[in-house]
Amino acid sequence: MRAVLSIVVPLLLGACATSEADPAPASTTKTGPVVLELFTSQGCSSCPPADRLLAKLGQDTELAPLAFHVDYWNGLGWADPYSTPAWTERQHQYARALGDTRVYTPELVVGGAVGMLGSDAAQARRAIASLPRPALLPATAIWSKDKVEITATAPANADVVVAIWEAERTVKVPRGENAGATLTNTRIVRKLERVATAGHRGTVTIALDPAWKATGAVAFAQGADRRIVASALLPR
Repeated sequence: MRAVLSIVVPLLLGACATSEADPAPASTTKTGPVVLELFTSQGCSSCPPADRLLAKLGQDTELAPLAFHVDYWNGLGWADPYSTPAWTERQHQYARALGDTRVYTPELVVGGAVGMLGSDAAQARRAIASLPRPALLPATAIWSKDKVEITATAPANADVVVAIWEAERTVKVPRGENAGATLTNTRIVRKLERVATAGHRGTVTIALDPAWKATGAVAFAQGADRRIVASALLPR
């Protein structure tokens, strides 16, 4: 079953700080990874196939899959522990930019430019192949036990944000549409914060919860039309 709702909530971005170690370079390639954003929920029975597809796509180092767990399923039997209103609002931002009148799960947004059913592997691969590759974003990360410091230079027409993800979690769902199922979620977005505004260099320091397992990050530049024009993986 898909959910189709229309709610709006605020997305909080921001913070800054100082460095404490040598930064790790993002990459030596000339292009960045294609950012894939899956809007999903543990309360949605149609989402597990999309979650599995995202995990499979994550094996390709030229892709940067991210799972944004929305909150509009939470009142229907099971509250997704990784959901937040901010991710629901992000999906609404895409709906407005892409001219869609609805939000639903599972939805996959490729490169900030096109949305589709999140479990449709063929359509996802066509979109990945057809979109221009993002430029390599000038960005570095300094990781420590309890925080990460991200520095990036934004292109003239796009702000830079960074997504911090948790690599994988397995949860047994006792209620809702997936009652009795054991679900594995990958690339769970835990933080999304602005690093730099268009045309500027910026730094942000993000606290890491010690309970998060195998964290990683991708920084990307996104214009007013929501298209992602530059990106960089920031391995730990």
